[in-house]
Amino acid sequence: MQNRRSALTLLELLSIVVIVATVTALGIHFLSSNSEEERWLACRRNLKKLAEGMAIYNNPYGDNRFYPWPAGRAGCGGTESPDAADFGGAEWLASLYWTRVIPDPGVYLCPSSGDSNADGRDLGDEGCCGPGFEAGSDGKLKPDAVSYAAMAATSVAVYESKKLGKEPRDSKIAIRDDMPPNEPMMCDDTEGTINHGRKGNAGMNVLFFDSHVEFWPSDKVDLERGVGQGKLVHLRN
Repeated sequence: MQNRRSALTLLELLSIVVIVATVTALGIHFLSSNSEEERWLACRRNLKKLAEGMAIYNNPYGDNRFYPWPAGRAGCGGTESPDAADFGGAEWLASLYWTRVIPDPGVYLCPSSGDSNADGRDLGDEGCCGPGFEAGSDGKLKPDAVSYAAMAATSVAVYESKKLGKEPRDSKIAIRDDMPPNEPMMCDDTEGTINHGRKGNAGMNVLFFDSHVEFWPSDKVDLERGVGQGKLVHLRN
């Protein structure tokens, strides 16, 4: 009786290779998905912390009102005066760092974005033109210093005209009225590859004035032009 051979046939070897490759791919996909979920949750926590920081900031610096343009703080734009300088939503968030309301520079970065503020150096100290600020070539806040968009210097006027149909007032005044709880106040920005997920199931985190966060998929917001468009019309990078 012939001994049963112990060597594997080519077909058996190929079967083993396919099984190993499949298990490996599934494992990598699971780890990747799990990592992205952790980054997404960390991003939500950052938005929550920034909302808490805004509430703290508004007491000593905003007379308990929401100030898109921080009182006494220079805007961005090189040597321009504060009245002429630009002050977007990212700059307003950076003011929480200048005033040490939120001194952790990592809070301003979405972990899915790959953004960096050089451990806070790109956020500045006393304003975009203040000491320690490493400005971009135009003297403004670098696009990747803050991973989020928020109410900006022009937000009040845009909100009143676009959302309320009113004649817009001075865009640099404080918001004296309570904002609706279901009104977006902050979100992931759309500069670079910052949105969560992949094409087909991508989305962005949106923070509302009642401090809850929603994940808006690609069929609800334009991920390439979402900030400043549609329901996020008054938010700015």
